[in-house]
Formats: sequence, structure tokens, C-alpha cells
Amino acid sequence: MQLELKPANKLTYKLRLTPQMRLDISLLQMPMVKLQEYVKQQVEENPLLEIDPHTNWDIPDVKSTIGVGVNEDEEAKQNYRESLITKSATLSDHLLNQLHLFASSDEERKIGEVIIANIDDNGYLMSSIEKIAESAQAVPSQVQKVLSLVQTFDPVGVGARDLRECLLLQINPVRNTTQMDANTIVSNGVKAKGQENSLAGQVIDKYLHYLEKKRFEFIAKKLKVPVERIKEAIKEIANLEPKPGRSFNTERAVRLIPDAILERNNDKYEVMLNDWELPSLNLNPKYKRMLNQKGITEDTKKYLKERLEAAKFLINAINKRKETIQKVTEAIVYIQKDFLDGMYTPTPIELKKNTATTIGVGASLKPMTLSQIAKLVSKHKSTVSRTVSNKYLQTPDGIFELRHFLNSGIKQENGEFYSSKAIKSKIKELIENEDKKNPLTDQEIVNLLKQDGISVSRRVIAKYRHQLKILPSQSRQE
Repeated sequence: MQLELKPANKLTYKLRLTPQMRLDISLLQMPMVKLQEYVKQQVEENPLLEIDPHTNWDIPDVKSTIGVGVNEDEEAKQNYRESLITKSATLSDHLLNQLHLFASSDEERKIGEVIIANIDDNGYLMSSIEKIAESAQAVPSQVQKVLSLVQTFDPVGVGARDLRECLLLQINPVRNTTQMDANTIVSNGVKAKGQENSLAGQVIDKYLHYLEKKRFEFIAKKLKVPVERIKEAIKEIANLEPKPGRSFNTERAVRLIPDAILERNNDKYEVMLNDWELPSLNLNPKYKRMLNQKGITEDTKKYLKERLEAAKFLINAINKRKETIQKVTEAIVYIQKDFLDGMYTPTPIELKKNTATTIGVGASLKPMTLSQIAKLVSKHKSTVSRTVSNKYLQTPDGIFELRHFLNSGIKQENGEFYSSKAIKSKIKELIENEDKKNPLTDQEIVNLLKQDGISVSRRVIAKYRHQLKILPSQSRQE
């Protein structure tokens, strides 16, 4: 048999990002504060860009306007700025705001307040589970459960007990796609969903000590991957925040700037973009006219054309960012209406089967995924993921990141949904009340849940039990 080499044509498709697409993606990922800085820099560097003269971007400081006669619009801006300052003054205040919304009972709130009181300015938990349990008059398992909830709060990585745990809380891929389940984070070995497939997660989990000593080849050998991949993982780790609370550790109050504001009129919700924090941009007419003038050099004309194109790209990207945030936020509000109603309702709302899980008094989160939102807004899942990350919605109960409103779930045969949190809560309750001499097997838990109308596989039970850090039945027997 003789082998013969012949030239052959092969048609392949490869997506190439245009400069406009790259800028669209970059701006969509930016939080408001970073976007403000970027726009300011671009206006200073690009003569073709100018701020709309009707835009009051540099709003006077709140204190300087107190007692001065202002119109209704200025007064509204003043009240808005005051609300941001009071709601986000310290790391502790910011965490307490989230706790009061997402805790499911007064007991959880009490334990959570003790936990937050023991978190230092850098965002680390400085006390043990046992000591917190003693202070809160609770059992350690309850404290661990609430700590797991606190560790899902913003800023990402807060509530960790050491650097390794802090970085692992941030490296979890789920944080970019959906709200991290409070029970996926466990003590003494944080293992989040999907993390075992993350090279950066493996490096942090097993070889952080060697990483500090820059023993990259040793780590690569242990993980059986090329050194280049270890270096790529290190770049990802370098972008993590080792002190997640330090952005709040300033002498002045720290403001969380919402990208959108939620208002309710006659039981209907309206999402308004926060245009007060970002200026409207125009093309400078003077420099546009110069392009058509005679006598300018080719170099000048080339420069002006490049600046004009860059200015148009920026204006288009900002408009696309606004449009995407508006659509995604409206979709979230549409799906989570019951949850949002709880913010306006003084008495608890009776939960239905498909409302998934109780997060706060009178509030419930329905199962809602990135794919579900993407379908509603006709956007790619990755676009929705970028939109919900580091974007904030101002509500009556405070300012919250959009990702907090996401919640995974399992669809039943009758079309109803149960959230993973609700199912885990059921599993935990069943195991806590089981006969310790004859503990429940995973299959028995499947059967008991089926009696309650919840249909899940034994594999899912085993997965959730592992995430809850609950041992198999044979290991629980007393």
C-alpha cells in the first residue's frame, strides 16, 4: 500500500470580531464606575467627542446643594445621590442589606448579623464557626448554612476564612452565569459546581503554596498539562481580588451606582436606566467640518477620520449597552415579579409550588436561567451573562446585582419548576429528621420527594447531598 499526498481545498468558517464588536463586548462588561472613567478618558483624548451641553454630568455635591433652591429635576438627583450614599456606606452595611433580603427566617438573619460582625475590612471571616455558633446561640451546622449564603453576596469572595477560599469563591464559573447557590460552598474545602474542570481552580485548591513560589513547572507536571496552560491559569488568578472588602475600606462613603432603577406604578413595574451617571455624547461639529476643508494635510485628515470612526464606535457601543441592560433587566423583572412584589408587600406572600424558594419575608425567587432570559430578549447566552455581572438594580430594599435574581431549577413532568435551593432544603430537612440508626439512602430520598410531587433522579440527590457536604447513608449510621 502506497501513501500519496495530494493538495486539497478545505472551506472553514471563523468568526472574526470587528472593532465595533470588541468595543460592544468590552463596554457591556464594565461596571458603571469603570465605564464613567473610560468615557471621561475618551472624551479627553478624542477631539471628535464632546459631552452634550444639555447633560448635567458633574452633579454638584449633595452637601453643597442643601438649603439652595433647586428645581424638581435637581432635587430628584440630590435625593438619588443621598440614597446611594446611605445604602452603601460600609462593607458591613452593604452585606446587611443583602442579608435582610435573602435570609429566609429571623433565625438566619440573627446568625447572619453575627457572621457579618466578624468580617474584617478586607472581607475575611475572623472567627470560627464554633465561636459564632456560641455567640448566636445556634448549632454549627446552622452557622455554616448562613455563612454559605453570605459567601454568595457582593463583593465576590467575601466571608472567606483564608486566601485559598477567597480565590476559590471567585474562580467558580457559576458566578458569571447564575447566582451561586448558597449551599454549593462548603467549609474546609470549597468545591463549587464546575470548578473541578477549572484549571485555575485546581491550581488554587491544591498548589497555591507552590504558586507563591513560582514553581510553575512543578504544578504543570502534577496537573499533567503544559506550562503554557498553567501560565494562562495564573493570568486568570491574577485578575481575582485577594481582599474583596478593601474597595469599601475608605474614609469616605462608598457608593454603589445602579445601572437601572425599578419603580412600581399601579402594580406595574417600570425599569428606568440610570442616565444621570453617564453623559450623552455628540460628535464635535467643528472637527467634522474640518474633514471637508481644503488645505489640511493628509496626515491630519487621516487622524480626524480615525478619531471620527472611534467616536462613532463609542457612541454606538454605549447605546447598545443601554439597550441590552434595559431588555435584560425588564426580562428579570417580568419573571421575578412575585419576588419583587414581596419588597412592596408588608405581609408574607403565600408560596405556590412553582415559586421555587423563599429568600426573604414575603419574597420568592422563581427558577430563572441565563438561557431563559436570552430567549426572552433574543440575545446570546454569553451576552446575558456579561449583562448580569457587575450591573446593579436599585429596588425599594436596596441596590442589588442583577445576578442575584438568577436561580436554577428542575422542571417537573407537569411543567412546574422547583429550584435547586428548594430541593436541597428538602433533602437537608429529611436527613436531619431521619432515624440515625437507619439513615435514608439516596433512593429513599428520591421516593420521599416524589410523594411531595418533586421528581428528581438518584444521581441528582447524590450530587446535591455532596454539595451540602452530607455523607452517604452508610457513613451517617450511628
